[in-house]
Amino acid sequence: MVKSGITAVLASMMVFSATVYAEDTPGIAIPPAIQSAVKALGCDACHGWERTKFGPSWQNVADRYRNQATYTYKGFNINSAGEKLPLVAGLVTKISKGGKGEWNEYIPMAPNDPSGIHAKEITSIVNFILSVPPKK
Repeated sequence: MVKSGITAVLASMMVFSATVYAEDTPGIAIPPAIQSAVKALGCDACHGWERTKFGPSWQNVADRYRNQATYTYKGFNINSAGEKLPLVAGLVTKISKGGKGEWNEYIPMAPNDPSGIHAKEITSIVNFILSVPPKK
C-alpha cells in the first residue's frame, strides 16, 4: 500500500512538473543541448522562456533584439558610451561579464562566466534565443 502511494505521489509530481514546464516554453522545440546548458549554467534561475522572473523572459530578449545587428555593452556603468559589438558577441559578453540597466535599473545581471570558459555554450544559448519566433 505504501509503495503504491509513493508511486502515485511521484507520478503526480512528474505531471505537475511537466505541466509547469510546458506552460513556459518558447512555442518551438528546445534542443536537448540548449536545455542542458541552460540548466547547467543556472540561467533558468532568473529567466523563463515566456515568464519574466528576476530577469527578462527569453521571449522578451528575442523580441527586443530581433533584426538588430549590434549590441552596446556597458557593463555596470550604464552612463558610459559602452563598446559596440556584433549582436551575438555583445549578448555573450553581457551574460559572461554581467551588467545592469538594460531591463531595469535595480536588478543587475550577475557575471555568469567572467573567465569565458563557457563561451561556446552561452553562444549556443544566445543563438537559440534569437531564433525564437515572435509570440503568437
